[in-house]
Amino acid sequence: MAEPSEARELLSAIAGIGPYFALTVESREESADPSLAQLYAGHPALRAHLARVAERLGTSELRVAGSIFFQGMAARLWSPVLAVALLDRRVLVLDAALTWPDLAAPGVPLRTAGASAADSGRSPDIAALAPEVADATVTAHLTPLLDAVRREVRLPDALLWGNAASALLGTLGVLARARPALAEPAAALAVALLGLPPLDGTGTLDPAGEDAPGRFVRSTCCLYYRVPGGGFCGDCALLPR
Repeated sequence: MAEPSEARELLSAIAGIGPYFALTVESREESADPSLAQLYAGHPALRAHLARVAERLGTSELRVAGSIFFQGMAARLWSPVLAVALLDRRVLVLDAALTWPDLAAPGVPLRTAGASAADSGRSPDIAALAPEVADATVTAHLTPLLDAVRREVRLPDALLWGNAASALLGTLGVLARARPALAEPAAALAVALLGLPPLDGTGTLDPAGEDAPGRFVRSTCCLYYRVPGGGFCGDCALLPR
């Protein structure tokens, strides 16, 4: 396991890829915001934030806000983990009790006082890291976040896991465009992660698609079309093929 200072160096190295890859490291004592662990456990700040998201989107449907919020948070949680996995062949672990979202800031950036990186031997086979990457994101964060959101709004599991898969592919696409040498391993990691539950069955991936890591078509819809002025995302199940 990497020392905290080494994890900080890894986070510094990926911050320039894009805003979702920037994870601020600071003392937990400097923030009064609820931690991810507290949000997962049902902190009232979550419902209040979903109401603000609905207001910003211009919708009265809290479930739409819940879906959009979950997909955005999934992208935030995937981004640093996937970047470290692809660039350094390590698995970034974020302590939910020591990591928190800045709910007042646009895009809800994450801050952490508890990041570490597990050294798995740095195998050249990126797909071999998929189970550990899934543990660090899906098991540790996305599953309890999904449960927390579903306690506030009525949304099917399949829809939210489709959001997580869409965020996964979107993140890998950003990485592949920023670092073209990562296109091939990004595609391999996408296939491996989409083969693991609960992401299996969330859609189909054609690795031969024009953009790396391939063309993904999800089996559900995130409900963005219900936002005034919204539409259908490129991977939406509702688009004619």
